[in-house]
Amino acid sequence: MRARALSVLGTSSHVGKTWMVAGLCRVLRDRGIAVAPFKAQNMSLNAYIAADGAEMSYAQALQAWSAGVAPHADMNPVLLKPESPQQSQLIVQGQAQGAYGSRHFRENRDELFSAVTESYDRLARQYDVVIIEGAGSPVEMNLMNTDLSNLRMAEYADAQMVLVGDIDRGGIFASLYGTALLMPEAARARLRGIIVNKFRGDRTLFADGVAILENLVSVPVLGIVPHVPLSFPEEDSMGVPRAPDGRGSVAVAVPALPYMSNFTDFDPLRMEPDVNLMFRQELPSRPPDMVVIPGSKNTLADLAWLKRSGWSDAIKAWAGEGVMVVGICGGYQMLGESVHDPQGVEGYSPLPADGLGLLPIRTVLAAEKVTRQVSGFATAGPWQGQHVRGYEMHMGETSLVEYSGVRRFASLFSLEDNPDGLSSADGQIWGTYLHGVFHNTELRHAIIRQLGGRALLAGDLFEQVIRQWKEVIENNVDIPAILHLVGG
Repeated sequence: MRARALSVLGTSSHVGKTWMVAGLCRVLRDRGIAVAPFKAQNMSLNAYIAADGAEMSYAQALQAWSAGVAPHADMNPVLLKPESPQQSQLIVQGQAQGAYGSRHFRENRDELFSAVTESYDRLARQYDVVIIEGAGSPVEMNLMNTDLSNLRMAEYADAQMVLVGDIDRGGIFASLYGTALLMPEAARARLRGIIVNKFRGDRTLFADGVAILENLVSVPVLGIVPHVPLSFPEEDSMGVPRAPDGRGSVAVAVPALPYMSNFTDFDPLRMEPDVNLMFRQELPSRPPDMVVIPGSKNTLADLAWLKRSGWSDAIKAWAGEGVMVVGICGGYQMLGESVHDPQGVEGYSPLPADGLGLLPIRTVLAAEKVTRQVSGFATAGPWQGQHVRGYEMHMGETSLVEYSGVRRFASLFSLEDNPDGLSSADGQIWGTYLHGVFHNTELRHAIIRQLGGRALLAGDLFEQVIRQWKEVIENNVDIPAILHLVGG
């Protein structure tokens, strides 16, 4: 049996497609429908490692959790991870293929679409419904013939289509009507409804707007979804909060690196009421309680940026003043004495680049990529003995060059060489290869308490958010109409 398909398209990026799919997945799951998410191609520096070690977009992992199923790379068969303005790392069905220029993707679309359809067919044989997320706009006229994620995918899956627009950014009539009008006739025949997202205020005042939209687009408005203050994990850098929100007694600063990756690592800190999380390009006016250098898709370029921007000198000075300094993955590598790229993984580097020198490690980048889920326990700092779990996703070997005064950050289970990361004995300066380290509740709470704050949030934070979001969707979207589109 082949699954019924629903394609959720958007008028542009960042209109809410990802979370609309996640919400609908939970709605269908709670009605006993076996549902899976799917996005043919995603471009994102937020990635997740599935149980089998395959790499995929973090957004599709979130949608899978919403659907109550395990994330699998077939849900995101093509992932592009930008390494420079002209080049991205290509991940196909969970495996890194190398770095390619933009022209490669345009000239090899049929080959990539073959992988896309292979993955989709496997999902369609396992589930009752597959909800397909589009990418960007479906009517980029110069790209429509090579687009993998939108109209071509909807046609292949024989999907009914719903179009989402963001009223909060303005221009809702032009964006929805213009998008529908620019669709080829065959594609427009699949369009079954539109959803107005991020509405603020009294929705009854938009009754005439609904009538106008339905008259223009000739399909029903299936929902007016309000703008809600939920702590959604963000898919791309457009949604990263750049300024502090002023709440919380614990200030955590994250340098907004040009190639920052996996900033979803910080979502649990962002949700904590007593934490003021700041993503910043400029230096804060006063030292924070903790600074965290995030992961990076181009460690050498971001390390050079830290030095040019003044962050490097500031972090070293703060470390001397007792500020907690943390590095995750590429950020961990930057905390060391040097980073070297003799194979040209990120661009040929004949000499090692000096790191911040806060941890006695040296890193040599390598072409082989480590991707795996891991778990273990912390072995340093006030949180020693706390359980930790997460996933590794890095290219490089990091070696310890000095043993005195430091400890491994964690000891991992089921690995021959089981230490992870490094920490000063008091836990003031530490680094780890584990993405998702702050998702470990007890460890996160111990860190916040160490910084003088109160740790209040416990349990599965994502589950709490998706339950609230599901209620919003059920109360503001025509669910019977959605069920009809996927077969009743």
